[in-house]
Amino acid sequence: MKTLPGSLKNRRVDKAIMRFVDLFCGIGGFHAALHRNGHECVFATDIDRHAAETYEKNWGKPGGFDVYCNIRDVLDDIPAMDIICAGFPCQPFSKSGAQQGFKDKIRGTLFDDICTLAEKHKPKVLFLENVPNLVKHDGGNTFKVIEESIRELGYSFSWSILSPHKFDIPQVRTRVYIVAIRNDLLEKRDFAFPAETSDGTDLDVNVILDDEVDEKYNMTDDEINLLNMWEDFLKNVNKDTKLPGHPIWSDCFRGTEPLPGDLTAYSTEELIDIGTEWAEYGWVKPVDTTMSKEQLIKAIGLPKWKQDFIRKNRLLYSENKRFINRWLKKWKVLDKDEEGKPIIPVSRTKYEWQAGPTSRTNWENLFQFRPSGIRVKRGNYFPALVAMVQIPIVGWLKRRLTPKECARIQSFDVDGEFGEPFQLCDVDQQAYKQLGNAVNVHVVNLIQSRIDEFLSGSPDFPEKVPLQSKLILETR
Repeated sequence: MKTLPGSLKNRRVDKAIMRFVDLFCGIGGFHAALHRNGHECVFATDIDRHAAETYEKNWGKPGGFDVYCNIRDVLDDIPAMDIICAGFPCQPFSKSGAQQGFKDKIRGTLFDDICTLAEKHKPKVLFLENVPNLVKHDGGNTFKVIEESIRELGYSFSWSILSPHKFDIPQVRTRVYIVAIRNDLLEKRDFAFPAETSDGTDLDVNVILDDEVDEKYNMTDDEINLLNMWEDFLKNVNKDTKLPGHPIWSDCFRGTEPLPGDLTAYSTEELIDIGTEWAEYGWVKPVDTTMSKEQLIKAIGLPKWKQDFIRKNRLLYSENKRFINRWLKKWKVLDKDEEGKPIIPVSRTKYEWQAGPTSRTNWENLFQFRPSGIRVKRGNYFPALVAMVQIPIVGWLKRRLTPKECARIQSFDVDGEFGEPFQLCDVDQQAYKQLGNAVNVHVVNLIQSRIDEFLSGSPDFPEKVPLQSKLILETR
């Protein structure tokens, strides 16, 4: 492993030590980030027992409270804080009733618990994290209610979608971050998030890789055979043009069934005929006369975007028919065993090339075995870690990332750069899951450093444009 990017060693600023609570804390990504800036955790909670155990192994029991607990059971016991940190679950809010206050709209959600704490303790800062889809969730209603709720509590509302690969960490992991600062601390300034330091094109995944790892992380012979199957495809399809940018679905190459278009335009009788005609395809569920129109459409599973992919795969087949026929036969791609089951799992007969136009081999890139198929990405940064079992594989090493390497792309200090090394769960599958659920420590630390600078009175933030002047500017 090479030395980690110098940007990991963040400069410290003159600041007051603040007390923070770590809600829905996982293994403590927020804790790790704020701890580096000298702040003190006074409470942490998570309902995942294994994650809580890993948290306590590294951070103990902040404030003397057990980390494994339901926030609803301890809400009244949570001590005062300066910062609320929360990677909160995304839940829909009520939209009924034009005269509803924010409390009525968010009642019963975990975000409501955050607001209850903010209303009670009036901390200086709310520092929240979520998946980027939060911004568009429920047609934008969820994010709108979050902003209205926070502003009504007396806080500013700033947000940004950021990813570690734009800050010299070789992982694409876009997340939305929200920073809300109590109004009396703004001093006519607007908070600004850290500026990106990289365009993500010159990253080196080797900085997180170990030279020697246990053989248990190696690809199996069957997995290597599957990649060699697709390697054969890469080398011989579209030889004179570029590789297809759409997902490749082998079971759609030879299909001749008419693409039905908008399924809502058909009667239930017609839908049953369509479902019967497409019954051999893996995603189509059985249909019968007892099903409603909505149930039939769902069972057939042919939205317009899927029909578009099917059309493109049929075209790909027609343009490479001679080779693809040989390929299907050679590798037994669509063959079935004596019991009529696919020899190759359906998900492994699907393939997504996302490694760009300059490469023509799996083995110089990174890939994942996903439920939707085998996905290949460029070899300069890793796809986002997820809590499911989709561990990135390094093509040129023919092995998966180890939990320790996954921890590095999440910026957990497993190498002891900032003190005692971070300890992962001893069970690999749990460690992978926990890291897939975690925030990226480096990105959170950079944001917290900006919060510290803002609260210390730094002039490095834009002054608020007076409302009247802003209205004049916008009408010009």
